[in-house]
Formats: sequence, C-alpha cells, structure tokens
Amino acid sequence: MNLTKSMVTMASSLNRFKERFSYQDILGILLGSLILALAIQLILVPAYILTGGVTGIAIILKFLSGVDIWVWYMGLNIPIFIMGYKFVSKRFALYSLIGMLALTFFLGISENWQIDLGIDNLLLASILGGVLSGVGIGINLRSKGSTGGLDIIAVIISNFWGYSFGTISFVVNLIILGVFLFTSNIELTLFSAISIFICGKVVDNVQLGSNVSKTAMIVSEQHEDIAREIFDNINRGCTYLVGRGAYTGESRNIIMVTVARTQLPRLKEIVFQIDPHAFITINETIEVFGKGFKQSGPEF
Repeated sequence: MNLTKSMVTMASSLNRFKERFSYQDILGILLGSLILALAIQLILVPAYILTGGVTGIAIILKFLSGVDIWVWYMGLNIPIFIMGYKFVSKRFALYSLIGMLALTFFLGISENWQIDLGIDNLLLASILGGVLSGVGIGINLRSKGSTGGLDIIAVIISNFWGYSFGTISFVVNLIILGVFLFTSNIELTLFSAISIFICGKVVDNVQLGSNVSKTAMIVSEQHEDIAREIFDNINRGCTYLVGRGAYTGESRNIIMVTVARTQLPRLKEIVFQIDPHAFITINETIEVFGKGFKQSGPEF
C-alpha cells in the first residue's frame, strides 16, 4: 500500500510535457498564411506557375476548371483533415486548421485584387514566388503549425510506412509536376520546378533560422590544454566525453564543443597549434539552446 502510494506521489511530481497554445504562434500562422496567399495570387497564378503540395493541385484544378483556388483548396483539405486528425497532436491539428482556414480566407479575398507587380519574366516570377511561398510556409512551421494538406498526408504515410517527410514531399511534388506537364507545357513545368525547389530551401532557412552552428569532437592527449585555450580564447564551454580506442584499448577524454561558424577557423587553429596530431570531426548543428546561444521560448 505504502509502495503504491509512494509510486503515485513520485509520478505526480515528475515534470511532464504539456503542449502550450500561444497567441504568438497564431499570429505567426496568420502572417505566414497571408504571405503564402499573396505569393500565389499575385505572382504564381498570373505567371501560370505552380507551388507544391495540395496548393499546387488546387492551382492546376483552377487552370482546368476556372473555379477559384480557395474552393479547391478547402475541398481537398477537408477529407485530409478527417483522415489525419487522429495521427497528429491536438495543438498541431488546431494550428493546422487555423492555417488552412486563414489561407483559404486570404486566397478568397485576394482572388480579384488587381495589383500588377510588373513581373513579366517567368524566371523572376518563379524565383520571387518561390521565395515568398517559402517564407509563408516556413513561418507557419516555425509557429508549430502548417497550412494542412501535404504536412498531414506526410504524417499519415510516415505512420503507416515509415517514409521521411522529405521523401514524401519530393514524390508528391514530382507527381504534381508530372500532371502539370500534361496540362500545360515543358517550359511552365520547369519554371514551376524551380519555384518549388526555391520554396523548399527558403522553408528550411525560415523554419530553422540562419544561426547554424558547428559541433566539434576533438581527440587529443593534450585535451586539458586545448579545453583551457577554448575557454580563454573563444569563450565557449567544453564537455568531456569518455572514449576508448577500439585498437589500442586506451581510455581518454574527448572534447565536445559547439561554436558559431565564424569561430570555427579559430577553433581549428587552437587545436592544431597545441597538438598537430589531434583528431577532430566537425558536424553541422541546426539549432543550439543554452547559455551563449539561442534562449528557449516563443519564436513568434
């Protein structure tokens, strides 16, 4: 009885993860949806260029039928949400619903806006459309939501068959471009591919940020001297990891340190000046939270 009670008390005292809803996230989703809608209606559609995912399918159907994009977008997303609701978290489902409704609304009100940006070059239209689409989608993802469609399809397929999001996105967009090729021409399809490619790259930069750092693993008999010089000259903390050589069987401390990209040349200079025979591996680190780097908290 006492054991059971103590276990219950221990379980209740544990820090548990709770999804938090914030107005900053919702504002980010609304802003991202507005930017995406403007990119579609003012740049891509006038140039007969696609974006990726369900929005791209809606644009093709608009070209074929003349029915507004927002109607097709909403109609395609409703069954996707019904199928995918139980496979995503409550917050992601709610945020994605807000994103879908916001994008539908902005697509609808901007349908008849007579704004001529003066972009007559298809290459420029595909580049600018891809950049703005990527910014809009990236802000949505960074705000912990999405605009529905492909994101939810990716979650469903990943749950059943284990494919990564990148693979699913690539295959779906390839199919969309193939269909578009049969409904338009090779030139517009290629410009659409450029737009989708640029969009994907911009999404990564907006979602993850540009503060990519480098994490180095340093193996050296002079590890204490190297760590001290890193403290003094780069002002970065180090962590010792205990490792053992498979061939020699010797144990030694391995230095792990994360630095900004601009500090990497100085780090290598320090290491090889102290120990020219040091072994060092350097990996790209997408995000770093903690002292000296990004602080945790709302991003929007």
